[in-house]
Amino acid sequence: MEYRTLGTTGLRVSAIGLGTMVHAGHFGPMNDAESLSAIDAALELGVNFIDTSDAYGAGYSETLLGKALKGRRDKVILATKGGNIMAGPNRGKTDFSSVYIGRVMDESLKRLQTDYVDLYQLHNPNVEVIERGEVWELLERRKKEGKIRHYGVSINKMEEGVAAVKGGRSDTIQVEYNMLVQQPAQELFPLAQKANVGVIARAPLRRSLLTGKLTVADQKRFLGEDVRARNFPGDLFAKELEKVELFRFLERGSGRSLAGAAIAFCLAHPAVSVVIPGARNAQQMRENAAAADLRLPLQELQRVTELWRNGFRA
Repeated sequence: MEYRTLGTTGLRVSAIGLGTMVHAGHFGPMNDAESLSAIDAALELGVNFIDTSDAYGAGYSETLLGKALKGRRDKVILATKGGNIMAGPNRGKTDFSSVYIGRVMDESLKRLQTDYVDLYQLHNPNVEVIERGEVWELLERRKKEGKIRHYGVSINKMEEGVAAVKGGRSDTIQVEYNMLVQQPAQELFPLAQKANVGVIARAPLRRSLLTGKLTVADQKRFLGEDVRARNFPGDLFAKELEKVELFRFLERGSGRSLAGAAIAFCLAHPAVSVVIPGARNAQQMRENAAAADLRLPLQELQRVTELWRNGFRA
């Protein structure tokens, strides 16, 4: 496993991490035994960065992870997030007040069965929160208290990431980055590199589309809490799959899987410290971890970028 430094934190993180959203059933029904096997395999393979959130199953992923890491907390650089209200009349809204974040942070620590997390991230704060939020003072106090070692943001929009870099308070930025979503490399990564802000690339497989294993018929399975039901409504799913087909050249004659190539593409950008694909089970974790050893030729990297710049016109 390759290890990289996460920005100014000094943390040495595995190039491939583990995202745990899948373990809360947000990509279809899950089995706890399989989830635990993925975590076990991650540790065996040298994966030391695990990312979760109190929003994943309203704390379910944190609880499961706390059980899995009992007795081996020291083997992991643990990251979680807060700010999304997951229960009650305000469910679906966000709250980045010091009072709210202070409370849910303590609840996360309890579920994770740990006294501290290595990285605490504000989960999808808007620009106003990033620029003027009182929550930064709370995060600094909690850092001094030893409950968190570092703090950052997980963002959806490029302007949020830019505000986080320019604000100078965020140690890290987590953002979706993959072959279908390359805006961060153009608008955010150069700024992050210059400021030495650590970049955590999430959704490298674009909600499993870039595994190359899905067909239009699979859309019928995306029900309930499956995030793909809201991420790819109507005809959008079929249109995204058409784009995926344009990347098949990465497989042909190379011995690589499309998923492996997709993860390797993310790792190829020098701004990226760690990529955090999900893994339903030990086998998927092994396949993801193997991508750390892949190196895509410059010509292929350039072709992937050109497809995106040209609006995926073959």
